[in-house]
Amino acid sequence: MHPMPTLLVFTLGADRERARRSLLPHELRAMEIGVRQGCLETALAAGRVCGCRLEICSPSPIALSPDVQNVAQEGPDFGSRLERAMLAAFGRGADPVVIVGTDVPGLAARHVSRALALLADDPDAVVIGPSPDGGFYLLALRRPIAGLGSATRWCRRDTLRGLLRALRAAGREVVLLEPLADLDRRTDLEGWLAAKPGREKRWRDLSRQLRRFLAESCRPFMPLSLGRPRSAVASFLTGRSPPVLLSR
Repeated sequence: MHPMPTLLVFTLGADRERARRSLLPHELRAMEIGVRQGCLETALAAGRVCGCRLEICSPSPIALSPDVQNVAQEGPDFGSRLERAMLAAFGRGADPVVIVGTDVPGLAARHVSRALALLADDPDAVVIGPSPDGGFYLLALRRPIAGLGSATRWCRRDTLRGLLRALRAAGREVVLLEPLADLDRRTDLEGWLAAKPGREKRWRDLSRQLRRFLAESCRPFMPLSLGRPRSAVASFLTGRSPPVLLSR
């Protein structure tokens, strides 16, 4: 392939991501899958706007639009899988490669565009989008990071700190983008909803439903005349109408 900017989306797939770290109760599984699928589509849309070749790196193929290529995700642990994915992307002609995950609903074309612009000015730099939890949502570079898989302790609160230390020790300049929160737990999801997600129709409709269901799930248990206590959300899920809530 000819060298060109490549957006490499690193994911297990919406269903497996949910199984690994669930954000919502099982009865809201379909809604959580919708959130995770929306994050994937948001990332791909950002890459399209920036003229990137689009690739999804996952353990098994994901049904995608024709302009997106599935590539294999292989390795015994996260660090080795990420390093192999990075090297394989460069082998396919990525220049630069922008690696993102699928748990950052706030990711936008401006973040990818900024990373590409920074690398155009300094091909040896590494651009990182930090997350408040100590990880990162974006990693962009024009040449590989030697030993990336063992450069830090992955999937921990000090992952970014360790990676920055390793990069600076290797003489690589690091440029940080604005922080963006990812969705690792229910409180992250609630914080994203409180911040009023973007105006795209998929987020507008989904966030309205999520606010309603999460508000219902926080209501106290309501005793029935017969049988054991049940929550308001349980009544909704069995077909009974919930109380009317004012939208926030």
